[in-house]
Amino acid sequence: MKSLKKILLVNWLYFSRQLIEVGDINFLTGKNGAGKSTVIDALQIVLLGETNARNFNRAANEKSQRTLDGYLRADMHDNNPYSRRGKDFSSYIACEFWDDVEGTQFVTGIVFDCRSDSSRQERFFSMTACFLKTASLSMAKPSTFLRSARS
Repeated sequence: MKSLKKILLVNWLYFSRQLIEVGDINFLTGKNGAGKSTVIDALQIVLLGETNARNFNRAANEKSQRTLDGYLRADMHDNNPYSRRGKDFSSYIACEFWDDVEGTQFVTGIVFDCRSDSSRQERFFSMTACFLKTASLSMAKPSTFLRSARS
């Protein structure tokens, strides 16, 4: 069986860099606007491989106005101090898993390279024998978030 162990969000809505450790049983709790649906929508992209916004924030039913660009550029409302509109940046959603059959860990996720002209490219990735590093969260380069299990 494959078990989710960590979720890394970089430049995903209001999360500039957040590493979430996951156990066997988890509860997402918090006040409205705390980021519960934001985390679920990020997981949905990685686990289902779908970037279509029609399923974002399902808890809001038909009232949800969330879009992928809104998550990436932090543009859920005007005058947002976290907005990345008009900037070049990369966003990452990465999930670390443990495969108890193989006895190894692996990371799978997606990177969005966003440009100031509102264009973007997205690439899914998967790497074996590596894990997400907690110590790298304060570093500037997102590529340093991954570490080989051999190092």
